[in-house]
Amino acid sequence: MSNTVLDAPITYGARLRQLAAERGGGEAVRFLPAEGAPVSLSWEAMDKLVDRYARGLRAHGVVQGDVVAFALGNVPAHLVMALAVWRLGATTMVLDPGIQPDTAEAMKVRSGARLVIGPAPGLGDLDLATFEAEAAVQPERPVLDGTPCPGKIVLSGGSTGLPKMMADDRPFARIPGASWGRIAPRLGFRNDQTQLVCGAMSHNAPFTWAQNGLFEGNRLVLMERFDASGALRAIDDEGVGFAMLVPTMMVRMLDALPASGVTLDSLYALYHTGAPCPAWLKQAWIDVLGPERVTEMYGSGENTGQTTITGMEWLTHQGSVGPGFETEIRIYSSDGDRLSVHEAGEIFMRPADLGGRAQYLGPDAPRPERDADGYQSIGDVGWLDDEGFLYLGGRRDDMINTGGVKVHPETVEAVLLQHPDVTDAVVFGIPDRDWGEKVVACVVLRSMLALGALHSFCTERLAPAEAPKLVRALEILPRDGFGKIRRKALRATFL
Repeated sequence: MSNTVLDAPITYGARLRQLAAERGGGEAVRFLPAEGAPVSLSWEAMDKLVDRYARGLRAHGVVQGDVVAFALGNVPAHLVMALAVWRLGATTMVLDPGIQPDTAEAMKVRSGARLVIGPAPGLGDLDLATFEAEAAVQPERPVLDGTPCPGKIVLSGGSTGLPKMMADDRPFARIPGASWGRIAPRLGFRNDQTQLVCGAMSHNAPFTWAQNGLFEGNRLVLMERFDASGALRAIDDEGVGFAMLVPTMMVRMLDALPASGVTLDSLYALYHTGAPCPAWLKQAWIDVLGPERVTEMYGSGENTGQTTITGMEWLTHQGSVGPGFETEIRIYSSDGDRLSVHEAGEIFMRPADLGGRAQYLGPDAPRPERDADGYQSIGDVGWLDDEGFLYLGGRRDDMINTGGVKVHPETVEAVLLQHPDVTDAVVFGIPDRDWGEKVVACVVLRSMLALGALHSFCTERLAPAEAPKLVRALEILPRDGFGKIRRKALRATFL
């Protein structure tokens, strides 16, 4: 097996050809369906499928520079479709398989996509089964690898309208052995490892890490649907070394851990991102794995910059997401004044590679919020300590102003999740005649008997203004496939 690090960028399609030639029948993907037996896909078989899909796309008029949108869920066809689009030099736009048909059509118009492929009839221009049948009868001629520019359109937001579209318009190619510069090894990512993919690939982070894993020759263990016990078993059974999780997954896996009987001995990197991680949850996983095996990154789809932190660093900076990694950070007040250390305000970041920033696309594209020196904000709030470590305080537009006191929802959620009968929680503010806004909590409980005890539980651990004035138990909270809470959608049901 070749571990040669090349010094020239190569496209994802061309890289797959290299790996298929080197590894042939070696397993590239182990697919764990929600029901049924695991399915194996070799490097050679994947490369042939990518060619077949590329011929099918080309038969529908897809050429270099076109946009192809698809909504396929966590199945091998998702991986193959992306690589086929890139092999043609076209651009991917990944949609949630649960997207409404009218929204998918609106996104097609907005992006100028040549084609939208859905999981079943009724969504997009054609469904996956029809596409595969058409692709199977195309003449088996070689498909030359094109260079996409951009490689992908990333979607962000959309809770109150269509998602924002973003893209890095540089040629989409990477250097094997360094597909994501120095940040990947900082997070415990290795080449030629076994990598768990359990987050929904309709979201940019799981999608990116899965494709980067294939680019670096990693064997992917792909879960069609996340479940905590299944993820724990997969780590042990498949010898997983690297797993990317979000805090919601970490809570559920922690709860399932005692009964699972797993050792997690193969797991050398639990990397988490996507949402603030409560300190108690981070500490719990450090206790399980040791600090050297837990890493975290804070960043955004806009590529405004990032922070990273190891478990060892976190133990001396509890609650932090780390210092800027190849990134400078400033904190500004709501009046635009530069704040000092330990003062909370809006986070502005400037990466070392300014060319890597994603640009908003479309006729109604938002204008980035930047200062005169190019530091950009995505609306998050936080503060820096004396050593430059960043601490998050939530989203600027999620902040609750109750009686003149600013309350961070994540602070309250972290306390609620410490209660042994709370399995999920979300906090937001709604208009109130007396308070301006009042703090509302929605929780999922193991036992409804715990509902009456939550008020006193919170008042013992939170400031008076932070304690929820209304707590409602629900069977399930609205989260997307990456585990992010749909806070605005839930809040709207109370208005």
